[in-house]
Amino acid sequence: MAGGTPGIAVTATGVPVPVPEATPPRHYVVMVVIDAGQAANVDLQKLPHIHALMQNGVTYDRAFVGQLESSTPGVHVTLGTGTLPRENGFLGFGWAAPDTRQHVDFRTLLANRMIDPVLKALPVPSVATRLHQFIPNAVSVAASGHKDYATVGLGGGTADYELFGKTLTKTFVPTFMHAPPPLTAAEKRALVIPSPIPPGGEDRWAFRYAAAVASHVKPRLLMINIPEMDTYGHWDGPADRTVMNALMRGIDAGIGTLENTYRRLGLLRRTDFIVTADHAMMESRPARNFGLVKVAAAAAGATVARADGAGGGIWLQNPTQARSVAEHLVALHPVHVMAIFYRSAPGNDYSYMQASPMSWLVNRTVGTALQHLVDTTAGQDGPDMWVLYRENYTTLATNTTGTWKGTHGGATWKVQHIPLVMSGPGIRRGVHSSFPSREIDIAPTLERLLGLPPIHRDGVILADALTDPMSYELKPQRAVAPGLIADVQALQAQSKWDNSFDRPWPTRPPKLGHCTPIPDPTTHVATCKPASAPPTNG
Repeated sequence: MAGGTPGIAVTATGVPVPVPEATPPRHYVVMVVIDAGQAANVDLQKLPHIHALMQNGVTYDRAFVGQLESSTPGVHVTLGTGTLPRENGFLGFGWAAPDTRQHVDFRTLLANRMIDPVLKALPVPSVATRLHQFIPNAVSVAASGHKDYATVGLGGGTADYELFGKTLTKTFVPTFMHAPPPLTAAEKRALVIPSPIPPGGEDRWAFRYAAAVASHVKPRLLMINIPEMDTYGHWDGPADRTVMNALMRGIDAGIGTLENTYRRLGLLRRTDFIVTADHAMMESRPARNFGLVKVAAAAAGATVARADGAGGGIWLQNPTQARSVAEHLVALHPVHVMAIFYRSAPGNDYSYMQASPMSWLVNRTVGTALQHLVDTTAGQDGPDMWVLYRENYTTLATNTTGTWKGTHGGATWKVQHIPLVMSGPGIRRGVHSSFPSREIDIAPTLERLLGLPPIHRDGVILADALTDPMSYELKPQRAVAPGLIADVQALQAQSKWDNSFDRPWPTRPPKLGHCTPIPDPTTHVATCKPASAPPTNG
């Protein structure tokens, strides 16, 4: 019963018999993840390869991250495994251990080879694992520039080759996790380049490395993180169009390199291309008010165990105090904060409750959208509180280069809105979809294009992109569409409202001392009466 749900037919004698579905065709897939890519980037001029993919494929105009944190490590785990942070436990670059409340660092886990075992032990197998199960000879490759923490997530614990680069003295060299890629000595030498690398050079290198390995192993699945939009977005800010446009045109050329590689291998006509991002980028304006979180915690008799200033997650030494701390912080009404949530209960079975009033938001539907985002982290390692900042504001003000002009991690539309383009055999041509696709929808869609049988996942197959979708694929997508559309419209409305009150960067941080909050019951805004303790910056 092709094109329908697995059903029942009736024989001439009236005996019902099951009718199996047709097996989806098996394609090759290349997924390009532009780190910190903004949706508007794909509309630039002089992007011939990306525009050809758009013309011959499907563009999702309202694609968004759909989870927290909107940062590289956790989102790449979602892309590679089809699981959300509440299930896989990866909360950005770090979190607090649920038992000891000690800091857990993603990079340290990676250096100690402790991430692959966790990914392999997830209740739902990763995309690479399922590819090996159903097509035993198929090869999977995960790649990046320097971002091994993106590669490991894409690999899902079992990719055959995990490729990245690292700096040794004054050179940038190819390296790997899992098996060494089958490159010739000449190919290896060609991939050793001088460091520091000029803008665009690392992206070109990542494409070259992936293409060289693909030429040897003909991967059924190639997933590659392209890092420099993120690097220079932080350093120069997303508004620096000279830098951003140049990087984007380099990425377009890199996609052309992969297309040429697959053409030489005789695989291009059998290959689907997916171009997306792990998150986007916004301006980084320092709110400098984290001191109020400490004030609220002290007022509740609590201690902050860890805080993530970019995303807004707060871990307390005692999770049962989350509501009290949140209510004290609401009374202080910290500037540039749009919502405060706290966990409903200790342990692993909980959701998040909004402590801040709806009057802080442009409308009530924004509260619902934010609730859905924070609940994607409601698992073993989830924060005890979320302090969500308005668009363009964060507690983080500097990085290794000095002033941090761009950032991400949070729930606002600028960092949530990402590009998504799909093109290839079995994909509709010249279509713009208004379905709000999420990162969690990528894994089941990859599996569909690879010809793997479907399993239950939190995401849905993006069936509206397929030329011949089956009804059992369309039904789940249609079921979640109304709620996702409402969430996206709410985030867009909040973004417009936040930017209508835009202000220039503060010239110097205000000083916050140890103080006693004096709330105004009418406005919910509190002032602080400084004590004799010396003031500290937020």
